[in-house]
Amino acid sequence: MRTIQQLGAMPELLKRQIDRLETAIDLSTDWLEIQYLMVELDQLKALYDDTTSEAA
Repeated sequence: MRTIQQLGAMPELLKRQIDRLETAIDLSTDWLEIQYLMVELDQLKALYDDTTSEAA
C-alpha cells in the first residue's frame, strides 16, 4: 500500500516530466523525434491520469 507522501510525490514528478516533454516537442525540428516524444508524452499523461485517479 502506498503512503500519502508517495502518492503526492509521483504526480509532481510526472507533471515535471510532462512539462519537459512538451517543451522538447515545441523546440524540436526533427519530425521523427517529435513523433517519438509525442508517444512518450501520451504514455506519461495516461500514467499521470491513472495515478491521480488512484489517489482520489
